[in-house]
Amino acid sequence: MKPRDKDRMEELIRQGALARDDLSRSVLGLRAEIESRRARWKIASVIATGLATGATVAYKLFGKSSIAMKVGKTASAVSVLVGLTRAALRVRRFW
Repeated sequence: MKPRDKDRMEELIRQGALARDDLSRSVLGLRAEIESRRARWKIASVIATGLATGATVAYKLFGKSSIAMKVGKTASAVSVLVGLTRAALRVRRFW
């Protein structure tokens, strides 16, 4: 091997090592960015899930077909029936 070829090989090896180090740093930077974004998306997902769950619970408790609405309608109907029964009993006393 000629001295010139040997110098050229050493230079190529040095350039390869520098390129490898540069690539390694770039990959580490990308990896950190990916982890950061993953953490942000995870937080956003948890918040969105919490909001959706809260909205569902609120709808179930206070929506048109909720138990509270059904109890309210039933209570109104029972109140009317109790009132009519009491009125009928009072009227009956007079006859």
